[in-house]
Amino acid sequence: MPIDYEYKVVRTEEVNGKIIRYAEDDFGEYRINDTVWTMNEIRDHPLFMTDMPSDISDNPHLLALQSIMYDGNSQEDMAEHFRKLGNEAFKIAENNTATQNALAAYTKGLEMECEDKKLNSMLHSNRAAVAMRLKEHDKAVDDCRRAIKLDPTNVKAYFRAARSSELLTLTKQALSFCESALKLVPDDPDVKHLHERLQKSLAKEEETRRREAAAAEAAARERRTANAEVLAVLDKRSCRIGPLLFDMSMYQLSGSIKPTLASDDNQVVQWPILFLYDEVSQSDFVESYDERNELVDQMQLMFPADRPVDWDEDGKYSWDRLVAYLEFYPESSGATKMLKMKMEEPLQACLQSRSVPPVLVFHVLVEGTPANENFCQSNEIVCQ
Repeated sequence: MPIDYEYKVVRTEEVNGKIIRYAEDDFGEYRINDTVWTMNEIRDHPLFMTDMPSDISDNPHLLALQSIMYDGNSQEDMAEHFRKLGNEAFKIAENNTATQNALAAYTKGLEMECEDKKLNSMLHSNRAAVAMRLKEHDKAVDDCRRAIKLDPTNVKAYFRAARSSELLTLTKQALSFCESALKLVPDDPDVKHLHERLQKSLAKEEETRRREAAAAEAAARERRTANAEVLAVLDKRSCRIGPLLFDMSMYQLSGSIKPTLASDDNQVVQWPILFLYDEVSQSDFVESYDERNELVDQMQLMFPADRPVDWDEDGKYSWDRLVAYLEFYPESSGATKMLKMKMEEPLQACLQSRSVPPVLVFHVLVEGTPANENFCQSNEIVCQ
């Protein structure tokens, strides 16, 4: 709120229907001005602005300055003017205001749509430098491409595109930009240093890819060999392997998850098993389960009657109350079905003449509960 000063009004007059007051002090008579500066007026005055607004349509001061500045100037003159403004802002300091002003100035220069391709190329290249400062390297590369298209001799555009591509880990692309710059300035130390660094990086990346490809091929050969032995054993029982039902990457600590042959009997398969407890959205994973064992033994180990698991708040998951359903592939459909397991029968007998995923999936519920009843109603349960 402005301070209310005491005025000694000596006379008044009417001008265009408005009463004008006059006061007098030691310096003589003067007109009383009742208007004062507001903070909004100060902020909007061009002399006090800290950055360039994106829309000046509501600012009469800037509109007036724009009119004065544009009158009599060509599009090329204005584009060059904004290029210089951008350069000055960019060199001031690496702060947000200076960077914003540089970005706005270069963009305004491009909006002039002048016909000087080299000038437009510089504006794009300089705007790419701003994007690099902002760590917007994808935008920097895009502006550099435009700059190069307008002026294929713009060395800075090639260099900035190479540097931004390097920071985007696009080493091959970066090297291509850098080699183009090197053709124009073969003795430039900065370009030569970047070129050498990119060549070394690309060589390392290609060597890493070769090692990874070799390791993947070796692992694939190992899987094919092991799988062939397992498949031969399962084929004798008319047991087939279908696709995985779930992504097992979270359980894969080392090597691959797959059925293998027992070390003491090459006719016995050891299965990876995923136990799903649908009612409580929990799971357990067993990496190697001997198919000669009965599921009831595994349940006794995992759910002893005297020690409930942490997530079993009601204490109802006890081995003697559990029922398990094997998810398998029926012959006539690609959709899976549920097979109710005989808990006291070896797993090997349950898998006879079945098509199952390489990681067996058992849905475990508490028998006699509403959750089990709903599960049975929602799935086509097959009994042995």
